[in-house]
Amino acid sequence: MKPSKAAMDHFIDSDQTFYDTAHFHHMLQIERKRTGRSEKPFVLMLLDLSELQTRQHNTQIFEIIKEILVSCSRETDIRGWYEHDRIMGAIFTEMDSVDKRSIEKISRKIDSKISETLNSEWAKKIRITHHIFGFPVPEKDRRLTVTGIKL
Repeated sequence: MKPSKAAMDHFIDSDQTFYDTAHFHHMLQIERKRTGRSEKPFVLMLLDLSELQTRQHNTQIFEIIKEILVSCSRETDIRGWYEHDRIMGAIFTEMDSVDKRSIEKISRKIDSKISETLNSEWAKKIRITHHIFGFPVPEKDRRLTVTGIKL
């Protein structure tokens, strides 16, 4: 059963399924426990927006990036503020495989949407990192960093 809109308003940061910081961290903790039991890996993608120092446009840019994350992810994925007004996150769950190729595919899709929507100066300032949780992911592949996303 889907919770009522009134029940969701206290932890969702817009009409989209986009969690505030506290609830996003709670969902991340739940997902880490789940993957510990199931040994099914997941990817945490973080979008560092702290270099976007245009306060008058931040709200608009943040809303655009939220829409991009929602449109580039599935219902089973989790999106929200990792650090409010600085870092957005997306938890990609239930992936068939977690490897460099699958992460690059997600990154290209999001980068393409960001590049289409934002001006190039703003798009270049977004730093994206990926963190892999779960098994059987080799230690060397657990943290991949993509800056500027031009893969």
